[in-house]
Amino acid sequence: MSDAIFNAFLERQLEEATTLARQSDMLDLLPFGDPADRFIARFTCRGLVRQPSGAIEEAEAFAVGIWFPSDYLRRVNPFDVLTWLGPRNVWHPNISDTQPIICVGRLVPATGLVDILMQVWEQITWRKFNLADALNPAASEWARQHFSRLPVDTRALKRRRLDLRVEEATTRKDATTSRELGLEIHPAHSGERR
Repeated sequence: MSDAIFNAFLERQLEEATTLARQSDMLDLLPFGDPADRFIARFTCRGLVRQPSGAIEEAEAFAVGIWFPSDYLRRVNPFDVLTWLGPRNVWHPNISDTQPIICVGRLVPATGLVDILMQVWEQITWRKFNLADALNPAASEWARQHFSRLPVDTRALKRRRLDLRVEEATTRKDATTSRELGLEIHPAHSGERR
């Protein structure tokens, strides 16, 4: 049985999130379903990973799965909605490095896709983190000692809109000359001030 309200919600989420992805150099969105209720979001912003050697390094490729179950407008379980897809060696207190889970904080029923994408991006870039209730306690401890390194990526998710105006250049007869302003211009090579 089709739910017209839920379907309208899904269509609006797809439209708004697609607009965000078009306005971003760091987000690709792959929708699935008709109407789309599942998405893969790929982020190319800077975040952190832990190498097998233990070194904490920057990376620029992250992915999360998002699913809106049929009762999403009435109740929500964040661990059903969000699935961490990779990389598995991600380094963040609120993204597990042993299970495919991410905690973006409290999700309420009907939280929009754009809001979810923004929260995931804030976590990947280390703009948002909860050190007290960590899925990765080692990353939480690391963060306490490396606050000066955070956030990892300071770029905006959306490109800034430029408001450029093109004006016609003035012609020589309209321009005010230095002589009309009472200025004397001397060659720079003389070294003397007059």
